[in-house]
Amino acid sequence: MIEKLREFLKKEKLDALLINTTDEFLVEYNELSNCARYFVTGFSGSTGDVLLTRDSVFQFVDGRYHEQADKECDLKTVTVVKLQLGQTFSGELVDRIVSGSTLGVVSKKISLNFYKNLKIKLSKKHCKIKALDIDPVELFHKLEASSGENTVEQIGLDIAGVSADEKFKKISRKLKNSEAFVDTNLENIAYLTNCRQYKTPYSSTFKAKIVMYKDRAVVFSDEKFDTNIGGNFEILPLKEFDNAFKGVKKIIFNPSTINYYDFSLIKSRAQEAPVDYIKEMKAIKNEAEIAHFKKNYKRTDNVVNHAYELVQTKNRLTEKALSDGVEKEFLKQGAKQLSFKTILAAGKNSSVIHYSHPDDKVEIKDGDFVLLDCGGHFEGGYSTDITRTFVKCVPSAMQKKVYTTVLKMFLNAYHYPVTNRTTGFTLDAVARKIHRQSGLKDFNFNHGLGHGVGINVHENPPTISCSAAGRRVLKKNMVFTIEPGLYKAGFGGVRLENSVYLTEKNGKLKIESLSCVPFQKEAVDFSLLNAQEKKWLEQWNNKAFGRNDD
Repeated sequence: MIEKLREFLKKEKLDALLINTTDEFLVEYNELSNCARYFVTGFSGSTGDVLLTRDSVFQFVDGRYHEQADKECDLKTVTVVKLQLGQTFSGELVDRIVSGSTLGVVSKKISLNFYKNLKIKLSKKHCKIKALDIDPVELFHKLEASSGENTVEQIGLDIAGVSADEKFKKISRKLKNSEAFVDTNLENIAYLTNCRQYKTPYSSTFKAKIVMYKDRAVVFSDEKFDTNIGGNFEILPLKEFDNAFKGVKKIIFNPSTINYYDFSLIKSRAQEAPVDYIKEMKAIKNEAEIAHFKKNYKRTDNVVNHAYELVQTKNRLTEKALSDGVEKEFLKQGAKQLSFKTILAAGKNSSVIHYSHPDDKVEIKDGDFVLLDCGGHFEGGYSTDITRTFVKCVPSAMQKKVYTTVLKMFLNAYHYPVTNRTTGFTLDAVARKIHRQSGLKDFNFNHGLGHGVGINVHENPPTISCSAAGRRVLKKNMVFTIEPGLYKAGFGGVRLENSVYLTEKNGKLKIESLSCVPFQKEAVDFSLLNAQEKKWLEQWNNKAFGRNDD
């Protein structure tokens, strides 16, 4: 594949090629069968693009995938570029492109924002970008998305809280008669229409693009719908999207979610939206959505508690058997599918932050860490997400120290006195300070403290991290995770994650957990907890075991 792509470079007079993880809808979780990058380097993570040059192949990965990429890529032909916190993909990409080069990018698989960012940075090195209307990988390997008869269905108002027509009217008020608003983000479209589909693994969205005019909204999709969306909506085939803007003088769009090819269709009449209208709406959950989340997390908690029992009672249990058991239990609890591929790692494998290939040959032994990160899509199509790390039988002193440090990181972030000025950056800093003071310098915390949760398991806003996106203020009814973790190759890792929401009690903002799985007391070194932390832990476990509601 690499040699064939280099022949393509020569033919097209290119010096380098950006090979994407995503598809034309810029989805976060693209299926491997539809992922160009996978067929070039073999890396199976959810994110991480590739730069191919005449003599090098660079696989870029963030902190979640440093170990995994080393294991999956052929390091004789592929250089794994391990992005550290604070480093940007675009910056590291441009650093590896020779001055005066021409870079090929696939116009349907790169966002307008990223294209513009790259162009500015490359111009400083006298480099050019050539937009390609085809993905060169597809010349040599067919990329295929899931197919099936799953129809698009609409969730009820008891779950959505607001009808699709009401949501449309909130946006249409911002438009004039000669204007249109286009959105190609699948989570935004699923949210706006209150529609879900379960054809693509780990996704409850459906493939579509939407154009909203003052008086109506048109959904362009080739999927089958089992319902009318609403009185203000019509559905047309996806091929008619190119003709959606006849007679429209101004087309409003989101630069971070539209691909460069689609932008080229509207370029002369395009106006950037001041904010991502739909994304801002869906970030603030209504009371019906919060109630539905609570119901889903009770069922998700049941799955995790079941997994814990299996770990402690089964004498012969492998990573694969436990992972399969988790999926079966989700279906038993009423899930339509998983919301992401289960992360199940035992022993030393638990240091791989997104270890998603549980092995049937790896047996869970006494004294092993078992890291379980899982979630499901239930009837509303919203994601759940939780992580627990268990120790089978008796933990070592070092395991207890690591587990307790991560627990302290969680408890202090969770109980932070939130105000109307608190940001995700603030909470992230609370956890990192505890890590710095712990003495565990050889354990890494190479991911953010958390992320928003919605239809997609990763939703933004909010972002709970030390990145620029983390500096946004947290608002009432935002749903997000708090998931500190510490990892060391050769030893293992601990992550403790709960999905929470920001609520208001007695006139004050407060973080409230949606999930309530107990923490493993046997893994806690109580000498490392102060009096307040001991009280917080006791309250949490009392609630988890149903002893009180405080």
